[in-house]
Amino acid sequence: MHALRQIIEDAPEQLTVALPPHLHHRRVEVIVLPMDEAEEQHAIREEPRYQRWPTKERIIPSRDELHER
Repeated sequence: MHALRQIIEDAPEQLTVALPPHLHHRRVEVIVLPMDEAEEQHAIREEPRYQRWPTKERIIPSRDELHER
């Protein structure tokens, strides 16, 4: 699958997409994603996405210790 991607900084009212010849007369999908909405959603979120706990020591058990019964 070959994807075409282009970022437009200031989108006009109408867009025209020039397709390469190998895509003419084929079924295609066109998606328009506003890139500034993702930044706004992250800015609104007050709490962190993941909880983090500081640790003093990191222990990595061996394979035998992990599978010990």
